[in-house]
Amino acid sequence: MNTLADGSRAGFLIGDGAGVGKGRTVAGIIYQNYIEGRKKSLWLSVSNDLKYDAIRDLHDVGAKKISVFALNKFCYGKISGKRNGRVKKGVIFATYSSLIGESTSGGKYRTRFTQLLHWLGPQFDGVIVFDECHKAKNLVPSGASKPSKTGITVLQLQKRLPKARIVYCSATG
Repeated sequence: MNTLADGSRAGFLIGDGAGVGKGRTVAGIIYQNYIEGRKKSLWLSVSNDLKYDAIRDLHDVGAKKISVFALNKFCYGKISGKRNGRVKKGVIFATYSSLIGESTSGGKYRTRFTQLLHWLGPQFDGVIVFDECHKAKNLVPSGASKPSKTGITVLQLQKRLPKARIVYCSATG
């Protein structure tokens, strides 16, 4: 693993074309990390329906014991808390739009971002997958446009978890 000058871990891009097997490659990376003791992973993508593809890919690489949870199905609150089933390990699957979600009721965990940061922990060194990473666009916009909230949040996630093993995936890079 390469470390950058600021001490954070360098990311890795899987830029294979459509249908080559990026999902299976990601599943293999998650499974290998799980075997090595890094039991939590975060998989971000564009649609909640792709969670079922993620489960299929994990099963296809032999990782049937790794549970996959949809972030949007959790109550706002501690992910490892009683209301959310005491989830302590596995893959949280989330969409880019859910990553910026907020609860109107307030509280300590009023944002999905805060929920995820708390569940992963400040020393998190597991896998974060940015599937269809080109969808986290407009971080550095051109002209008079402003950065998107999604782009800013994706960058903040990486800055707050510098030890994470970041995998970017895109067929359209």
